[in-house]
Amino acid sequence: MAEMLDISILAYGNIERGKTKVSEERLQQIAEKFGVSPDDILGFSDKVNNFFDQCSGPIGVLSDNVHQTNNYDARELQHENEKLQLQIEKLNLEIEKISLEKEKAELELKYFREKIVSNN
Repeated sequence: MAEMLDISILAYGNIERGKTKVSEERLQQIAEKFGVSPDDILGFSDKVNNFFDQCSGPIGVLSDNVHQTNNYDARELQHENEKLQLQIEKLNLEIEKISLEKEKAELELKYFREKIVSNN
């Protein structure tokens, strides 16, 4: 969804977690991507919040005892998952950078070996 809106995964995650308020323009973009009206999305978020309020844990077993704790657990797990995905992306980019540096060093080594051989 972040790609479809041309924003970062972190920025979209903040929208989903309610850390960033959604502008009317962004809400309209999201609604268009799903083929619904902005009012449908606003109503859906209320239904999702009500669902989380009724869950007893990440699995979704209903209980009357721990409504708010479970809402926090599910959202916190989602947030941690997004953070880990961003860390994986960062590490993959670092691996790619190191691989390119290795390839460059190997090419330089090959060049210098050929230069030494041609000078002898």
